[in-house]
Amino acid sequence: MTSQRLFCLPLIAACFLPLLSHAADIDLSKPQPNAVNRAPVAISGPGAERVLDFSLWQSAILTTELVGSISDSVFCSGPQKMFYSKRLDDWFVAQLSKEFKNLAIKTGYASGESTRSVFDEKKNGADFKIGATMLALDYRTCKSGESTKGRAYAKIKWEVFSARRQKVVYSPVIESSYSSDANVPEAEFDTAFMRAIAGNLLGDPKFVGLVSSGGLTEIEPALVLPPLRIAGDRAIKGEVIRAASDLVKAVVTVESGVGSGSAFYVSRAGYLLTNYHVVSDAKFVRIKLSDGRSLVGEVLRTDKARDIALLQTDPVTFDVLGLRLEPAQLGEEVFALGSPYGAALSGSLTRGVLSSRRVMEGVSFLQSDVAINPGSSGGPLIDAKGQVIGIAQLRSATAGLNLFIPLDDALEKLALTVDVPVAAK
Repeated sequence: MTSQRLFCLPLIAACFLPLLSHAADIDLSKPQPNAVNRAPVAISGPGAERVLDFSLWQSAILTTELVGSISDSVFCSGPQKMFYSKRLDDWFVAQLSKEFKNLAIKTGYASGESTRSVFDEKKNGADFKIGATMLALDYRTCKSGESTKGRAYAKIKWEVFSARRQKVVYSPVIESSYSSDANVPEAEFDTAFMRAIAGNLLGDPKFVGLVSSGGLTEIEPALVLPPLRIAGDRAIKGEVIRAASDLVKAVVTVESGVGSGSAFYVSRAGYLLTNYHVVSDAKFVRIKLSDGRSLVGEVLRTDKARDIALLQTDPVTFDVLGLRLEPAQLGEEVFALGSPYGAALSGSLTRGVLSSRRVMEGVSFLQSDVAINPGSSGGPLIDAKGQVIGIAQLRSATAGLNLFIPLDDALEKLALTVDVPVAAK
């Protein structure tokens, strides 16, 4: 049976490290593979704020497979074959996890103990979850009392999962080895082996660049957008409970052909805000109003990294949502509007409080316990007066841990200025 520890992130129930084909027995009659080890790269600047969490592990090696030999004699004669086992697997991942954490902190990464998680209030958070699959192991040593000499080799498939982007953003296969011709304490030998494995990832230039950039190196460089100014319109005025029916009119369902999400009008000239992942690379989308009518929406500009998009339809006659650029206070009552699970449930309104402000991979978010569901993405987070303070982006399976893009950040990334609307009478 393949040894496996599979970890599922509660945020949108994302999992990785799929089972792989098992490895084969090593051939003790042949020399061990030779790997070139890297020195870990000290990180500074924005990258030093990233928190790494090596918490996922699996092995493609079966418990019956030959992985090395150990000789326990003065002349290193009569080596005994070593087979993979659950005990060896438990020992390996425990040692590697320990040395990975120590080396990451020594290299300059932040410690998870100083971070509160947006995924689990009882656990430390991380900007990147690190997973590893052991593809091959060749461990040949000669023991003399408490000392050991010999050579060890491992091939690891690493997977780097970005918490903000909710996907594996890098998955290299890296070989590592360690050897000593002189007798050294057995614990020292094994520690050096684990450090070589961890150091090869922490010294990988692409990994370092990925973490330094916040996991965005594979995203195309953002276009420099020209400033766009939208004239103010009549904005809905009044407490949410009293103005709910008007607020619902300004929130729509977006259908792009790959799914649905939500959006909201900020101008009667037809301008709407939503998430980039709601429209993806579509040029035109369908906008379904609360009264059942459909309009064509054109995607005018997007920022893929910040997951924000500006759309435009034909002008509308109803009043739009007002915008609030002043910071909301923690504990303040907030509401979310959207179309969970599509147009059939459009106009859903939920209530909660602003729980916290978070920074993940150097990017700001608002956290609230207000309920959102698939299809709510791109909908507005509004205050008690119906003014927009954020845009729904990430839903957690853990209650109270939903994330929203701050409104001012969204407008900045789109190079968009919306004049203060005139309040509707």
